[in-house]
Amino acid sequence: MGQVGEILRSTRQEKGISLREAEEATKIRRKYLEALENGTYDEIPGRVYALGFVRNYARYLGLDPAEVTARFKEEYPAKEDPYSVEETSITVPRLTAGKWGRWLLVLGVILLLWGVNRLYGYYRPTPVPPPPPSVAEPAPGTPPSATSQPPVTPQQPPAPPPQVQGVEIKVKATGDCWIGVAIDGKNDFSGTLKSGEEKTFQGQDRINITLGSAGAVEVTLNGQAQPPLGKRGDVVTFEADKGANQLRIIKK
Repeated sequence: MGQVGEILRSTRQEKGISLREAEEATKIRRKYLEALENGTYDEIPGRVYALGFVRNYARYLGLDPAEVTARFKEEYPAKEDPYSVEETSITVPRLTAGKWGRWLLVLGVILLLWGVNRLYGYYRPTPVPPPPPSVAEPAPGTPPSATSQPPVTPQQPPAPPPQVQGVEIKVKATGDCWIGVAIDGKNDFSGTLKSGEEKTFQGQDRINITLGSAGAVEVTLNGQAQPPLGKRGDVVTFEADKGANQLRIIKK
């Protein structure tokens, strides 16, 4: 068993640390920790990895990493890898005359293309927009209105509003409102209109309506809007006869 392995193993055992605990803390596989403690370094894939494992393992056990690593290098000298872990050399490639010539050629081509593009943009002719279409002049002796003024299309008069046969009442709810409707003496509807709902009632001679909340509806009689019939919560009964243009309130 190597000297470094004895130091690592004895230190771990003195601290009461198992190999499983050391593996979880250092992230080094258990078989490599055993190889370090047993001195079987050939089981570790390369001297570079072994040096890193020794340094991390020693630091975890509270030992001096530099001292333990120096002893490990004495026990496991470099044979197949001539490079040191701490020291690396960087060789800066040098540009030869041939490479400089190629780079200068590429740069010259780029500059030539840039110059051609600049010259083309400078000497390119500016497109001239076509002239606006001219208005034909009237022939001599022709009145100006015959050629310059468009024909006037006569406007059709608005169609008269459709005539309502009998009596028609439209109720539009702006809030929830119960209504009861009788048309020509017969009960026609009883229910609650929700806000936004609208109903139209038509009769031959007379329509009688009771509102549970007069301020929550808008009423139209034969196409003509009627003034408010009351406030919200007011119970109002009204009726309208054939040919009338205004509601008649019966009970309020």
